[in-house]
Amino acid sequence: MKNYRYEELQWPEVGQAAGRDPVVVLPVGTMEQHGPHLPLMVDYIIPQRIAEKVAESLAPNVIVMPPVVYSFNEHHMDFPGTIAINMYTIIDYVAQIGFSLAHHGFRHIVLLNGHGSNVPVMDLAMRRINNESPAISVLANYWALIQREDVPWERESFGVSHHADEDETSLMLYLCPQLVDMDKAVRSVEEVQRSENIWGTWPANTRIHFQEFFSRNTSTGIQGDPTGASAAKGEVLFNSAVKGATAFFEEFRAREIRPRRDFHPNREE
Repeated sequence: MKNYRYEELQWPEVGQAAGRDPVVVLPVGTMEQHGPHLPLMVDYIIPQRIAEKVAESLAPNVIVMPPVVYSFNEHHMDFPGTIAINMYTIIDYVAQIGFSLAHHGFRHIVLLNGHGSNVPVMDLAMRRINNESPAISVLANYWALIQREDVPWERESFGVSHHADEDETSLMLYLCPQLVDMDKAVRSVEEVQRSENIWGTWPANTRIHFQEFFSRNTSTGIQGDPTGASAAKGEVLFNSAVKGATAFFEEFRAREIRPRRDFHPNREE
């Protein structure tokens, strides 16, 4: 099977694919504002493109699902365009996708995430898949797959949650340059309340979990400085994420799913 896109397979091909025990990648993002210079699709298109690039080299051992494009992001609702989904709804929705894949025989499922506030809800969806199905699932944030040694330039740490910043803007300049308007990219740092305890250094080394409404700290929707972004930087970031994802997907596919064992004394079968 050369086609790695799940939605393009016929049902007999799906059954054959499950027999090979590939890694099934579900890109998860959201639809939300990313400042005046970036489109609403940033958080799902980046993990989708990373997953597809990895699958090009690892197929048929990797299959990519259509992305989850709506998710939990009420904190952006003060900016037009954002579509927010109740946290309980999105947890159950993604878990149900995992249950369906497990029912069809797939056993290794990766939730490849591109949205910071997906982390707590996707973690719970992943745990439900692991606890309520015969499959195993993992949550992987694409930015955590980028290796520091692959990035040759220094990045400024502002002590803020980075959003629509240099990294995201660079990735979009590389992946979808026609959708980026750099004339509208502005530095948005000074108006944002900073904290070196809540927000650590890149990539998203969060020490204390916290998220409030974005409109309290930025009038542009940006947190960070996208003005130094470039397609060349985006290519470096993208290739590093692809390299990290490739290595991880291969490792995860080889992970053995061992049987559970009940260590309660005198427990009847």
